Amino acid sequence: MILKSSLLIPLWTEQLRRMREMQYAYHKKFFHGLYLFLVIVIGCLLWNSPISLALVPLLVITAGTQSCFYLHFVDFARIHARFVEQRLNKVLGKDTLIGSEIEDLYFYPIDAPKVGGFVLSRPLRFFSFFTLHWIVLWLGLAAFALWRLLPMMGSCGCSYLALLAIWGGVNLAYLSWFFGKRQDLASIETFLRK
Repeated sequence: MILKSSLLIPLWTEQLRRMREMQYAYHKKFFHGLYLFLVIVIGCLLWNSPISLALVPLLVITAGTQSCFYLHFVDFARIHARFVEQRLNKVLGKDTLIGSEIEDLYFYPIDAPKVGGFVLSRPLRFFSFFTLHWIVLWLGLAAFALWRLLPMMGSCGCSYLALLAIWGGVNLAYLSWFFGKRQDLASIETFLRK
């Protein structure tokens, strides 16, 4: 068993490195995506045409869903890294690697249900506040675009608002269900325990 473990340690260490790199890469994509969407939305607001203003709420919904997509990959990397750390700690006989535990304490517990980055059981954590900050900013920009757009739309405005409500509601309902149930993360955890 000792020989097998000594052969596995470099493999597990490489897996851990890859998961941490993946976590960093998607964290970086998350912020680049937020800033890119913000620049596009501000550009649409400054253009001030009916089409550009009509795009803003759709871009806001897409930015939220895209952010959750990146968070999904960060969560996967954290789950896998935790598993690899546990294996390495078991072989080493102590809690040498504690990165996953610190992330749970500092950012958000990976096992906690959440909607995007808002942790339902820990609404006052900074990660939840940060998520709310962006939600309020995005909704404010969308509301401002609608405030400028709806007078130009006349009777079409009600249909456009209904379309936005349906599309936004579908996205919110799916993301709430997906992150709340943690189905993918639970299946990964089950697979890793084999």
